[in-house]
Amino acid sequence: MNRETMRTAFCDDSAQDREAVQEILDSLDLHADIFDNGEALQAAFWRQAYDLVLLDIEMPGISGYDLASVLKKQNAACEVVFITGHTELVLEAFRFKPAAFVPKQLIRSELPRALEHILAKETENPVFVTRKKNQDRIVELNQVLYLKYVYDHEVEFTLKDGSRFSETGSMKQFEAELAPKGFIRIYSNCLVNALYITRMEKEMVLLANGEQLAVARERRENVRKSYMRYLTKC
Repeated sequence: MNRETMRTAFCDDSAQDREAVQEILDSLDLHADIFDNGEALQAAFWRQAYDLVLLDIEMPGISGYDLASVLKKQNAACEVVFITGHTELVLEAFRFKPAAFVPKQLIRSELPRALEHILAKETENPVFVTRKKNQDRIVELNQVLYLKYVYDHEVEFTLKDGSRFSETGSMKQFEAELAPKGFIRIYSNCLVNALYITRMEKEMVLLANGEQLAVARERRENVRKSYMRYLTKC
């Protein structure tokens, strides 16, 4: 995905801040739909999801945090940038896996840098190449929800659209390859893409598609730490 095709939106109730962000977006050749309230953005997102959303946190009506939670449930791959004058809110923001957190007082210096980083990350677009004979395919990793070991060295991939395919190998092998790319082993037979984890509880993880997957007792602490590392790198 590139800046020409990336669907971008910005929401802030301050006309002055909307104008400042619009200038920055224009300078980066990023077209964005601009909203002055969260309800209007939510309605537009429902019609067609955005790839990148810039949000003020404190707004009348639905807050930036509540809006981010709703949008992430509709499209877990949506990148969120929080823009706020309240830097003390940064720790709470991490639970939404934001791509960036930009203080309003540093908006002209930090927002362009954050957006360029996001655009560069998008172009990397990591993929997985299947190894089965006569079934070669390239799968974008951001389309994979999780992997499960089935039987006899067969591992099943479940994709975002609900489709599945199997690949020959061991979970240990796939963990070594995919853990550096954001996949977390939550059970001996299951690797989950952290991108699609919307909530983590003691005994399970909740995915953006509504599925709940159990976390093995002996792996819970490591899963929690791995997920926190993933959040801080977003």
